[in-house]
Amino acid sequence: MDIRLSSVTFDKVEIEEVIDSLKSGNVTFGKKCRAFEAKFAEYCGAKHAVFVNSGSSANLLAWFALVNPTVKNPFAPGFEVIVPAVAWSTTIWPIVQAGGVPVLVDCDPDSLTINIDAVKAAINENTVAICPVHPLGNVCDMNALTALCRENNLVLIEDTCEALGSRYEGKLAGTFGLMASYSFYFSHHLTTVEGGMVTTDDDDLSALLRVLRSHGWSRDEKPVDQIPFSQRYRFVTAGFNVRSSDLNAAFGLHQLSKLENMNDKRKKLTQSLLSKLEPITADRRLTPMTVADNVEAAFFGFPVLCRSETERNELATYLEENGIEVRPIICGNMAKQPAMEHIPHRISGTLKGADVVMDRGLYWGMHPNLTEQQTEYIAQVVREFTWH
Repeated sequence: MDIRLSSVTFDKVEIEEVIDSLKSGNVTFGKKCRAFEAKFAEYCGAKHAVFVNSGSSANLLAWFALVNPTVKNPFAPGFEVIVPAVAWSTTIWPIVQAGGVPVLVDCDPDSLTINIDAVKAAINENTVAICPVHPLGNVCDMNALTALCRENNLVLIEDTCEALGSRYEGKLAGTFGLMASYSFYFSHHLTTVEGGMVTTDDDDLSALLRVLRSHGWSRDEKPVDQIPFSQRYRFVTAGFNVRSSDLNAAFGLHQLSKLENMNDKRKKLTQSLLSKLEPITADRRLTPMTVADNVEAAFFGFPVLCRSETERNELATYLEENGIEVRPIICGNMAKQPAMEHIPHRISGTLKGADVVMDRGLYWGMHPNLTEQQTEYIAQVVREFTWH
């Protein structure tokens, strides 16, 4: 068999929507982008959604909005943001690019979520925000994190790029903080091929995010025909060009309608595979990602921990030899990535849990097009592996 990390989830309806855009000539940022923003905001229960070209750009805009001189009390250079050491690189880079210092804290290696005690210990007079990452479809302890933000007057920004549609106590991940970022890359829960979104309930932030998205240009404030000719090229702040297109939004409009059904398939397949792997997981030869009772997780992949780095490497090779694509868990411990040698950051406490994830973790695909036959094959290959 050939079991990939991800699979095509679009079909003729997305393709026909793209063709419609191509035929109309309306292919850049336009009506379909705005329709997708409205539909996504409605799904999340957010007041505003701002469509961009990637989840990384969504993070970029969020942090640059908070340091922009046009906002009330912008973060001052050197501000500190607490982030998990097990995170994607572009959770961290935008904080640095905006003039901040990421403070890396440990995770719980079993759940992959940020360690709450480590967050508490990292808070100091320079801390302005906490940025939890909801890893591979799991959701962090949002009751504890929102309480910490409330008690310490901190901003909460959720990186939800890997957990679209997952829920905490019935509430969608990404709906707890001031802003949230999402990724719509090809392999994610919903795809626009490339794309991302920032959501917020703050009217002023929403307006600023749209200006930052398009060169610092104020054109999105109102329809062009309502803007006096002399003001149509009015720049109000420094910005970027991270817009997406109507071709990408054409995908998103239909993918969003399919999202809950696709996530239901992920959940059922996950439970089926967990059951099939029970002979291996019962004695913790292999430890799948643990999920709290109050979390409804739509697994983005199927992450596991082995008992040693050697065993992890051997299992990875064995799975690949048998046609099952695997990869390490996220970026492992970001503090150990070579780039961090020249990236301003601070480490709070030990990162032993993140080291475990980096040294002993891997994952394979858990997408809605997997079949029961394929999950049985995965379980069979894992069971047949020579465990030390």
